[in-house]
Amino acid sequence: MFSAKDIALWFLLKNNAEIKEHEATNDEYEVYEGITHLKLQKLIYYAQGISLALHDKPLFYEKILAWTHGPVVREVYDEYCCNGRNVINVRIDEQKTKLINEIENNKEASEVLNLTYDNFAIYTAWQLRQMTHSDNSPWDITEKTKGLDVEIDQDLIQDYFKREIIE
Repeated sequence: MFSAKDIALWFLLKNNAEIKEHEATNDEYEVYEGITHLKLQKLIYYAQGISLALHDKPLFYEKILAWTHGPVVREVYDEYCCNGRNVINVRIDEQKTKLINEIENNKEASEVLNLTYDNFAIYTAWQLRQMTHSDNSPWDITEKTKGLDVEIDQDLIQDYFKREIIE
């Protein structure tokens, strides 16, 4: 299992690589949006849900909290909140390369992350936010029953993703 910050880094580096690849080929057909803090939080949430639904285990160990703008992992928030609404840029180094290789070499994690990226990175941050706020979503149920700033139950996430996302 990885940390949520490890997973966040994977998404950021994957997105940076995609943008560079399409800039190099002058691909004007697709629009490749950088990842903002809000979008990053939602991608992490979707990755966790997909992992729980497909493999019956979490991708990372940190709690996902119900905040005003949807599911949030506090540790990732603390790491990247300084970026505000700006696209997050990270530089690759030897330590990050080693970590990304570990993630890529983990068959289940790599499958979950690529599925998440391919199916959800196409949406804007605000579209993802709206999706997490849909009726009877784990965020919606948590907000209505427990309020905000509390943990979204992992079983709630798993059941929802098995029923609504993976099918």
